[in-house]
Amino acid sequence: MAHIYWATLTIAALAGPLTIAPALAEEAGSGPEIVVVGTPLDKQKAELLQGVEVLERDAVLETLGQGLGDTLDGEPGVASTAFAAGASRPIIRGLGEDRIRVLSNGLGQIDVSTISPDHAVTAEGLEAQRIEILRGPAAIAYGGNAVGGVVNVIDGRIAEIRPDRALSGQIYGAVATGLDEEALAGQLTAALGNLVLHAEGFTRASGDYAAPGFAFAPAAREDAIAEGAEPANFARGAVPNSFAEADVAAIGASLVGEAGFIGVSVKQLDSRYGFPEDEVIALNQDGAPFIDMESRRIDVRAGFAQPFWIFEKGRLDVANVDYEHSENEEGEVGTVFSSKGTEARLELTHAPIGPLRGVIGFTGLRSEVSAQGEEAFLTPTEVEEIGAFLVEEWRIDDRLTLEAGLRLDRRTLDNAVAGERDFDAVSGSFGVGFRPDAPWFFGLTLARTERAPTELELFADGPHKATGTFEVGDPNLDKETALSLEAKARFEAAGWALEANVFHIAFEDYIALLDTGLIDPDEDLPVFAFRQEEATFTGGELTAAYAFEPIGDWRFSLDGQIDVVRAELDRAGDLPRIPPMSWAVGLNAGYGPLDGRLEYAVTHDQDDVAAFETKTDGYEHINARVRWRPMQDSRLSIVLDARNLTDEEARAHTSFVNALRPLPGRSVRLAISSAF
Repeated sequence: MAHIYWATLTIAALAGPLTIAPALAEEAGSGPEIVVVGTPLDKQKAELLQGVEVLERDAVLETLGQGLGDTLDGEPGVASTAFAAGASRPIIRGLGEDRIRVLSNGLGQIDVSTISPDHAVTAEGLEAQRIEILRGPAAIAYGGNAVGGVVNVIDGRIAEIRPDRALSGQIYGAVATGLDEEALAGQLTAALGNLVLHAEGFTRASGDYAAPGFAFAPAAREDAIAEGAEPANFARGAVPNSFAEADVAAIGASLVGEAGFIGVSVKQLDSRYGFPEDEVIALNQDGAPFIDMESRRIDVRAGFAQPFWIFEKGRLDVANVDYEHSENEEGEVGTVFSSKGTEARLELTHAPIGPLRGVIGFTGLRSEVSAQGEEAFLTPTEVEEIGAFLVEEWRIDDRLTLEAGLRLDRRTLDNAVAGERDFDAVSGSFGVGFRPDAPWFFGLTLARTERAPTELELFADGPHKATGTFEVGDPNLDKETALSLEAKARFEAAGWALEANVFHIAFEDYIALLDTGLIDPDEDLPVFAFRQEEATFTGGELTAAYAFEPIGDWRFSLDGQIDVVRAELDRAGDLPRIPPMSWAVGLNAGYGPLDGRLEYAVTHDQDDVAAFETKTDGYEHINARVRWRPMQDSRLSIVLDARNLTDEEARAHTSFVNALRPLPGRSVRLAISSAF
């Protein structure tokens, strides 16, 4: 109760008497239809058979975290790996790594973020015009390594239609206490007839962030003392070596006409961030480890919007990435990771064939991953993937729709030491959508997905300090097969918006990194090996929102959500780092140009743990946000965003380093954004 009382007083001081306003951009049931471009048929959000969230730029900026995973953490069914301030990757329904695809405009990152949790994703929230989150199997469109879902970051650098204005732009600036953070971003788009030019850039930098209590968890402090550490040196009140910096510069150009478009963009990302390690127990310790990362990405995109032969429209996307990062410790470069590759995607929407409308697609990827140095636990590997898919929809009438898809993939991995492995994968899905009347929609989807092992799962062999393990791959691994069933129910009317999703995934030959019980004598690290056995994931998400009738000039709404997942191996018990149950409720209110939100979010204890991990205590966060739009056209926005108002100590069970790195304590961000 004292926490809630303190938080209430703080909100009152920040916001004035009840200037909290709705975070819901539109009243339930009154907003425009949202088309999800990350699905082959570009379907409306309300008619998708699986769970989906769409965050437009304003919403992304309001929830902005220090990494992509932190930005999306708390969305229904989504958690974060929370490894470091500069390295966080989304987890969807307990699935991460190679079972979640993080895309930029529909194509992969071609980085090394799936190899280790200390490796950052090269997509940033500050560059996003929109982020789409597809929960559940998206293998038909994006391959077997999207069995858990997709996060698609859409940046808008290549214009596909003519802008409304000849010159337009956006600017964003923010500072944050607690996080010791500064950020600045800007975009400019010029339309010169059919030629559209785009330029953008951003910079963000944060120091060691504040956190209540000790950085080390109690058990970790005891271990450190037993090994001779001085208790007086333990970091307290801040997390050592949690700084993060990133700079991006990008340009784009496209020719846009009535028949379609063609364009190109170039993005340069430079990032530097620290990460926790056992030896870093004191503030400002010399030789603290950090990653220095650089990525250059070139995208080429083209599309036609007029009928051609049997096709109504089509698009081609190609991305080339040159990525490298160095892991530095004690002033020297220890290990260098590099990833170079090209990915292409062609989608063709055919003209209706009787009651059928559908898309045929082809994908291809060629990449090379290598590591050199002290932690080169993965030898150089070339990867080639080709795939073809078909998705068809049969709208029987206004109430009943059937959807089916089929995908064929071939993955070839050629390792410099272990040789070559080839895998052929077949994935299929069938779904039914039923709308008995206007407010209701029901969906049911059955999917069978095959996923080929990755280079890490096959060929890893060496010490991995980021996870504190000696990892051993198995070059004889077989394909992983998942049979998933998802049911969805949605109601939207009379101010209400309700949605429930439940799912069950049964894996055959699930690939898991498991403790062997052995200790590597040279590195003194526990040996973990990739093994296959059956696994099940079961859970669901429930979201609800209600918009009250306006009271004079006042607007009020309530919303809430809950998500839960349980994951088990048939023989080895609970899987590690599975997100615990979480729920949140929010009060939104508004008056004229002011709006805001008060939120109470709860993460439960995680007691269902693997044999080699420890339980994690739950926590409660109270967050508040106030936004002022002083201009009538809402182009200028000033936001005051306060998080973890009670300054509660919290640790993410999904993180490999939660004993070394608590989540940030109380922070207040002031952000100003404007469009013209």
